[in-house]
Amino acid sequence: MESTRRGLIATAFALPASWAAFTRNLQAATALDDAYWRMVQRQFPLEDNLLYLNAANVCPASRPVMDRHLEYLRDFHANPSFQNRDKYTALRENLRQKAARLLRVTADEIAVTRNTSEGSNIIVKGIDLKAGDEILITDHNHPSNNDSWKVRAKRDGLVVKSLPVPIPAPSAGELLGSIERAVTPRTRVIAITHVTSTTGILYPAREVAELARRKNIWMHLDGAQSFGCLDVDLAAIPCDSYSTSAHKWLMGPLEAGLLFVRAGRIAELWPSIVTAGWADDLKGARKFEVFGQRDDPRVVALEASLDFVSLIGMANVEARARALASRAKAGLKAIGNVELKTNLQPELSAGVVKFKLRNMATKAAYDKLWERHRLAIASTLSGDSEGLRFSPHIYNSFEQVDAAVAAVKELAG
Repeated sequence: MESTRRGLIATAFALPASWAAFTRNLQAATALDDAYWRMVQRQFPLEDNLLYLNAANVCPASRPVMDRHLEYLRDFHANPSFQNRDKYTALRENLRQKAARLLRVTADEIAVTRNTSEGSNIIVKGIDLKAGDEILITDHNHPSNNDSWKVRAKRDGLVVKSLPVPIPAPSAGELLGSIERAVTPRTRVIAITHVTSTTGILYPAREVAELARRKNIWMHLDGAQSFGCLDVDLAAIPCDSYSTSAHKWLMGPLEAGLLFVRAGRIAELWPSIVTAGWADDLKGARKFEVFGQRDDPRVVALEASLDFVSLIGMANVEARARALASRAKAGLKAIGNVELKTNLQPELSAGVVKFKLRNMATKAAYDKLWERHRLAIASTLSGDSEGLRFSPHIYNSFEQVDAAVAAVKELAG
């Protein structure tokens, strides 16, 4: 990662002004202290009076990323000729290489998609299955990795087993054990979420993937809440596929994402869309990204978001995101009328923080936090994951987290 950072710094002269300035400032910084993170915060165009803690839904893009996006958007529309657009082939390969380095996989295992949902559905629709085959999911999977399996099961006579999720999670061993106990000789797929958006549980992905590999079961991992927040290492997590988006923790453009398919599994997966440009001999996972005309400048913006987190260093991004979430959890736990639904243990949680007020309806609390404090968060209004959700990221400060916690305390009485 440090070599990547040095390489980006070395090419700063070729970057737009905000990129060059940000790179010079990072190079001059000697410690990841408050001044360092305030410099990072200044790269984001968030309104001064907005308290934005909703990375698990949509993140703002940084100014350097927007600069790159707008530069290529203007160029595209100024000259949409085939000749000018030819450059995007090489730019897409640059993106693929950078994504592969961050995830510790090979470029041929990366497909460029439009979001996590699309990546997950490519897996759902592409795996060869027959009537009676079983798929294991969890109750807290995102609909793209949950309802999509149920729709296919209805069409093809498959059996979907959805496992309940304890709140908070008792241990990583129990999460693994619940999956292991549900496996039968008919289990063909295990599809789980790396970090749940519902209550912020970090699943033991490596152990689940190792279990699946021992039993020759396809293991798909939804990475919407992990990539860009955690330093994800797919060489250490032997899953067969992993899907993610740019617009959440990666702080990139909307409608851009990545799908990893392990090399040994690519030949087993059918493409979901076949159109002009598709060919059976496309190398590796590229055969899963042919959708027709793409928004090519958006692909460059996705590459820029990878550059941005690489300049900071993914290990540093993870440490900061975890520190902010831990600050929020500690503050909320100290409030008497708050029920914290996210685990405190770092091995069971990441950047998502879920809690519920015991003395007030969730919708009322959500509305009051916005009306009184312009606190932008998320909510779940019913079910076992009912409550309010904080998800701070590197554009937030500890002071902002403390202010959000104080706003909740005001409602809690």
